[in-house]
Amino acid sequence: MADIFDPVKNKNLLVIGLGKTGISVIKKLLDQCSSITGIDSNPGLNPEDAFNGFPYAEHSNLEILLGKNISGGKEILKKTDLVIISPGVPGNFPIIKLASKYGIPIWSELELAWRLLSNEAQNKTIAVTGTNGKTTVVNLIGKLLEDAANNCIVCGNVGLPLIDTIDPENADSDYQKSLVRVIEVSSFQLERIYDFKPHISVILNITSDHMDRHETFENYINLKLKLMLNQNENDWSIVNNDDRNINEKIKIILKNRSRLPEIIKFGLEPKENVNLFYKNNHIYYRIWKNSGDINIKNTLLKGKHNISNIMASVAAAVLMGTNKKSIKGTIDSFKPLDHRLEYLGYIKGLRCFNDSKSTNPDATIVAIDGFGKEITLIMGGKDKDMDFSGLIPVLNKKVKNLILIGETSQSIYKEVMKSYCDYNVYKCGTLEDAVKKGFEVAAPGEVLLLSPACASMDMFKDYKERGNRFKNLVFSEK
Repeated sequence: MADIFDPVKNKNLLVIGLGKTGISVIKKLLDQCSSITGIDSNPGLNPEDAFNGFPYAEHSNLEILLGKNISGGKEILKKTDLVIISPGVPGNFPIIKLASKYGIPIWSELELAWRLLSNEAQNKTIAVTGTNGKTTVVNLIGKLLEDAANNCIVCGNVGLPLIDTIDPENADSDYQKSLVRVIEVSSFQLERIYDFKPHISVILNITSDHMDRHETFENYINLKLKLMLNQNENDWSIVNNDDRNINEKIKIILKNRSRLPEIIKFGLEPKENVNLFYKNNHIYYRIWKNSGDINIKNTLLKGKHNISNIMASVAAAVLMGTNKKSIKGTIDSFKPLDHRLEYLGYIKGLRCFNDSKSTNPDATIVAIDGFGKEITLIMGGKDKDMDFSGLIPVLNKKVKNLILIGETSQSIYKEVMKSYCDYNVYKCGTLEDAVKKGFEVAAPGEVLLLSPACASMDMFKDYKERGNRFKNLVFSEK
């Protein structure tokens, strides 16, 4: 039997980025490689905390280098056979550019883990990408499969790196052989894939995001569509028929490639070319040899965007053989995830919602769409060179008070002031001040909503910390 570690056996690895992904790679491969050098630009990173009890210092073949300007790049690369790059590390990092110049292979952790999986395991993979909704969909698919008695694990960009799902010591166990991996995939991870080929790909939507990293929207679209790059006629691709960007690219792909996955389309309207559509609280589906309808009236996932998310999840579950009764039971009981239009309750006369996960303008547009003109909206955060122009007209329809925070507060303020707006606009220095102002200016019975349309890293570690802080501030008003 072939050693699963053959792709890296006795090689010298350079792991760039020592967050969760980089540390997982090192832990998994340290006993298989001749040497591993781990580098991170953060000079304050504490390896003891990062490795969380793993005895990394006992391994003589591991070297950890920290600092913004890591010296000796050429010397490091002289003994490097393969570079593994963490998702958060941009391609213009000097040592990455140098590795490319020297012709050293550079893989994402996603590509590395894929090459360690057996063919049998690769055929039990579902990968989901999109600008918005990825985490909801991978968790819903995971629950649909789990409730139907499948061994299933949700991994990837959602938190657990794909490589952590591989257990070489128990590779022949029934659990590992039957395990279905549902993988959330970001555009950052797709930058460095070559062989990665999920059996089922899901592309939810593509709207502007991460322009600070990808430079152009066209680059971003092309990265998302890489999810189906290597798929063939033995695979499936589930795509959103309502998304113009996806549709245009799919047409080009269909013209230019001979070996294509079977395309499954979902959309909100019943059309001849869609396999799943929504009508009168029902999702109707025609997928391969299966057809039927599922009543989703009782779902806790609200809004048109979540109907699309449910359709994508149902398509994957049907392809995996899940029956209609089981699917309906799961959809009825599935609860919205934290920080995604999460209802916090009726507090001091206001209906309060935490939507911290909305980190781009389109996500915020979707979030406010389900309300009337009753929202006191807290918005703003890290500047990712986002275009807010499409959001401005929607604010006038839904917002009564706009409270701006973070790096983008001034640029959004200028954009709003250039337009006709009939709502009050406030700028606050902290989230604490914003919540306090929200309770002051919102009228009883109205909505207080955090939906930032921006990333969080200017003021918080991530969207979860921002959302939890918002929740604590709101609950303290009780």
